Amino acid sequence: METALKRITTLAALLVVFALTCPALTLAQTAGSGATAVPDHVALTWTGSPATTMTITWRTDTTVTTGIVEYAKGSKLTGPTHRANATCSNFSTDLGETRHFATTLTDLSPHANYSYRVGDGDHWSTTHSFSTADPRSSAVKFLVFGDSQSVPPYSTWQTTVHNAYNANRDAKFMVNVGDLVDVGQSGAHWNAWFAAAAGVIDTIPEMPVIGNHETTGKKGERKPEYWLAQFTLPQNGPAGTKGHAYSYDYGPVHITVLDSQQAEEKQYGDIFGPQKSWLDADLKASKATWKLVFFHKAPYELHATRKSRDVKETFCPVLESNHADLVFNGHDHGVGRTFPIKDGEIKDKPSRGTVYYVVGRSGSKYYKDLEKKTWDAFLYNPTDQPNYLVVNIVGAKLTIRAVKQDGTLIGDFFIDKSKDIDSDYL
Repeated sequence: METALKRITTLAALLVVFALTCPALTLAQTAGSGATAVPDHVALTWTGSPATTMTITWRTDTTVTTGIVEYAKGSKLTGPTHRANATCSNFSTDLGETRHFATTLTDLSPHANYSYRVGDGDHWSTTHSFSTADPRSSAVKFLVFGDSQSVPPYSTWQTTVHNAYNANRDAKFMVNVGDLVDVGQSGAHWNAWFAAAAGVIDTIPEMPVIGNHETTGKKGERKPEYWLAQFTLPQNGPAGTKGHAYSYDYGPVHITVLDSQQAEEKQYGDIFGPQKSWLDADLKASKATWKLVFFHKAPYELHATRKSRDVKETFCPVLESNHADLVFNGHDHGVGRTFPIKDGEIKDKPSRGTVYYVVGRSGSKYYKDLEKKTWDAFLYNPTDQPNYLVVNIVGAKLTIRAVKQDGTLIGDFFIDKSKDIDSDYL
């Protein structure tokens, strides 16, 4: 997998929209976008090995022509520092033109802390930090957030993500399971989302999942241009969904991300067929201890009536035949977990089926019409306040804590592969 990711990083470096120096545009073209010469929307992702690389993106107005990352090992930018140039591209939003920068730092030391800032040499961001993965470790902890869609300024999402990170400073990365924003083709919504998450997504990588609202705009559903412009993600997915579907490894975990929005994107062609074939090959190729899969629409829904039959019929047979251990979904804004399932049947051991986990909501939107189904081992409707998940893996044991925004525990769940048990079948 690491070799493949190195090829991806090399390819991404070749796909440069402009040279390292971009042409300047007028301030009038940027006016209203919220961008300035000082970088914002700073975010971390991976397009290479988590042990030796880090991908950094940010935004400015269009007067900025150069992008630089200054970085150094340690907690402060003191002593010898390194510089890396960024590629840049223009992106036209409904609020005006913006300029996006991205670069991947390579040859980093494994299991190390780094400090960095981004800018053009004159205008700089504040100093941030990140850590690289320990390739020898069989443990990992990460955060999972359900739909964060809200109304600007996204204060609910801001409280959820910061409370989650402050309570779990040892989390290595985070995943949003789709519907990050309510209007995916709106600069105002994305400005609010990034501003709310600042201080977290610039410290631990955000590896997001695309949801149906990422395709939503004033003129109906369309290609998720805003998504593709703002997140730099692995390009190892199938043709037609690169940047929507991808996979990566972190320690003992193989994570696969899918795009479940065939209904919203069908006008642009079939996205399910290529993903189905790719998913089968991707899961078969992995030798990781844990296979976790993320996509937005829940095949085992919590809603009383709303179903995603197309998602279920496309993905579930492939997931279950390759024994994905856990599938994480959003869309229903509730916390729900199935028993292990294979071919529509409930199984009594985790080795015999796949557990589907709907992760809740991290923003302000919730539904009252959720109901427990025959396949559900657990259901909680977070109408009182948002929630998040803390996933902790140590060797053959995986534990998930569902936690309310204020830190109150909703419930625990675990799978122990060494004993072939989970907490629903003790």
